[in-house]
Amino acid sequence: MISISRFETLNPGPHLIVLGAVHGNETCGTTAIRKLIDELNNGLSLTKGTLTCVPICNPKAYEQGTRFYERNLNRAMYIKESPKDYEDFIDPVLCGLLDQADVLLDIHSYASQGGPFGFLGSTNTQEIEYCRSLGINDFVYGWAEAFGKVEEDPRDNMGTVEYARSVGCVATTIECGNHLNDDAADIAYYTIINALTHLGMMDPRGVEQDRVKPTDQQRFVQMKSVFYKEKEGDTTQPWKHYDTVEKNDVLATYADGEELVAPERGVIILPKLHTSVGGEWFYFGVETASPEPLS
Repeated sequence: MISISRFETLNPGPHLIVLGAVHGNETCGTTAIRKLIDELNNGLSLTKGTLTCVPICNPKAYEQGTRFYERNLNRAMYIKESPKDYEDFIDPVLCGLLDQADVLLDIHSYASQGGPFGFLGSTNTQEIEYCRSLGINDFVYGWAEAFGKVEEDPRDNMGTVEYARSVGCVATTIECGNHLNDDAADIAYYTIINALTHLGMMDPRGVEQDRVKPTDQQRFVQMKSVFYKEKEGDTTQPWKHYDTVEKNDVLATYADGEELVAPERGVIILPKLHTSVGGEWFYFGVETASPEPLS
């Protein structure tokens, strides 16, 4: 069973949906969303629009403290004609909720060391402005394009954000740092508050203490490629998210001696040092100026 809380105001406005625990071992979003639900039930108010909250999107994975139960819920998110895996049965629920929404905030954390960052939409001005309002200083963009180079079926790289965009939503994923960071849930909470105030759904004067205002020191990385762990091997060092590398630096070595090298000067994104063979190992990107919107 998936628990869903919806708050309807009497004034027209956007419909924001906030998701937590799409991956079961990423609990900061769950904590933050539950805090918000409790506060909305005890005096905090919205000024307009609709808010839908899903604290735990993948209940079985959450119960056992793992990333997924049978498959990654944040890949191949579409309604299956013949659902097989546990997560296949969740897809219709989440897709149905996203079909009704105007804006998505999907809250995650990650396994490697590092701080918060967001996946920035680079397709339209509205989405860029939304992402940059959330109080996050570091952004990665170009995720879908990089995955599209390696997936035979384009739907295989479709997660919550990609599905939401396909049905007209403004959408982003916020990564709140390492799973165990003490401040991860606080970061998750203030991104929700910032989203609500940016959308005009909450009076900022009532939540000023919970907001982190955007700065001019934001950094942008364009994701260029995905490195899969195709056979047994190890990274050459315990890479951290946003580590800088030079062209031809050896990033990982397979047991048979084959090396994976940096194609150019850039940064490591979300390394998974202990992934299994066939899994996503790390991503590679380059620092850029703020992306120019296409519309």
